[in-house]
Amino acid sequence: MTLPILHHFDASPFSEKIRLLMGYKQLTWGSVQVPRIMPKPALVPLTGGYRRTPVMQLGRDIYCDTALIARTLERRQPSPTLLPPAQLASIAALEQLADRQLFLAAVPLLLRPAGRQALVERLGEAFVARFQQDRAELFASGSTGRPDEAFSRQVLKPTLALLEAQLTAAPFMLGVAPTLADFALYHPIWYLRHNPAGASELDGHPRLLDWYERMAAFGHGRPQEMPAQEALTVAAGCRQWQPLPGDFDCTLELAAGRRVAMAATDYGTEPVTGELIHVGPESMTLARHDETIGVVRVHFPRQGFAVCALD
Repeated sequence: MTLPILHHFDASPFSEKIRLLMGYKQLTWGSVQVPRIMPKPALVPLTGGYRRTPVMQLGRDIYCDTALIARTLERRQPSPTLLPPAQLASIAALEQLADRQLFLAAVPLLLRPAGRQALVERLGEAFVARFQQDRAELFASGSTGRPDEAFSRQVLKPTLALLEAQLTAAPFMLGVAPTLADFALYHPIWYLRHNPAGASELDGHPRLLDWYERMAAFGHGRPQEMPAQEALTVAAGCRQWQPLPGDFDCTLELAAGRRVAMAATDYGTEPVTGELIHVGPESMTLARHDETIGVVRVHFPRQGFAVCALD
């Protein structure tokens, strides 16, 4: 089976979601470190310019957005399951709560005085200034504006209280076993725990902190450090494609072979262009040619992303 390669950086909360999922599935995976901010020259040949972290690579197939990465890993190794059919709607709702509420409410805390000072001590004032500019550009377009302190005050404490109550009767969010909802909610809590300006927000939530420790105990599986150039070599040398899930969905009125652009609609909306290959129930795929590694396929989720014809 093709080794999954995760392009990530250690402090990335969305990457932690996938690293922990790798641990729960006890997977061996390639670990490629990418820069925190643009430019990412060793990643662009694979993605065509998609800027968000992480990205997963299977040979010459590239998967963007953790919702799609998680479901792709689930298809490859369905046991133990993270998507029990009777809980799919609840999982989807909690994923939205994690990504659209809790994570965005946690973001401004990083640049509170204590959080910013910790960043400066680790990375230097010049890098932190570039980091702030990069994140401003990330939220410069799309439907989701850059979250601010007012949003955090409105959302963070009530959401943490909801999660504390959710854990009253069971060790995981939806029962006695973790689902994808737990991994989606884990990463913003992990982000708070590792932020000097955010960790105290979890005080007074003992069930949530116990759940966090149960989740963290899954670990990261078996990562194998890999230089970026080796990942490019893997893509260039691969002679097979990953299966495309489901029949081609014609409801978007775009035929295979059409030149298209795909992009996130919320933030980080830089488009990736190429030839439309597939539109499935949950994902969209285009093929693009890179002069250094040849043709790759880039996969995006349908939810939260848009596709448009270029001709």
